[in-house]
Amino acid sequence: MRQCLWTLVAAGMTLSGCGPFAPERFPETGAAYRMQLADSLEREGKFQSAALQYASVAEEFPRSSFYPPAVRRAALLYSISPFSARNDSAAYRWYVAYLSLPMKKPERENVRVSVELLHRILRLHAQIEQISAAGDSLTVLTKRQSASLNADSRRLQELDLQLQNAQAELRKIKEIDLRLSKSRIR
Repeated sequence: MRQCLWTLVAAGMTLSGCGPFAPERFPETGAAYRMQLADSLEREGKFQSAALQYASVAEEFPRSSFYPPAVRRAALLYSISPFSARNDSAAYRWYVAYLSLPMKKPERENVRVSVELLHRILRLHAQIEQISAAGDSLTVLTKRQSASLNADSRRLQELDLQLQNAQAELRKIKEIDLRLSKSRIR
């Protein structure tokens, strides 16, 4: 009974990561488990979760044999179109990390092309944001100028009406003045 209890406690500690077989003590085991988890998430179509798992394997187990495939899968999943929360800067980061690993020349050229394309995409995103911000500023300025022009137009109409009234009054005064002049002359 006591041996069964100790076995249960040891199993619980191992599963919770506290025992003598914890992933920190055997990084290959921990990395293998996380890679299997990431692979299953990818097969289920949960690309965002899979990419996060691959990235965490690469970050937490950089010296394991699973590092190169984890970096490669993280880069790919962050850059593929079915990935709903696409993140080009993360893809760029992981492709640059993957480029530092040993690989065959054709694959290295493909990765370099991917890195260059992602770099261009990131620059284009930055330019689009700048243009959008400039467009927003122009929209605000246009609205302000439109409001100012409307106010000036209303003021001009008011002044035109006042001028017409003043001209009508002036004509009346001239008529009265002409009548008075004529009456004096007679």
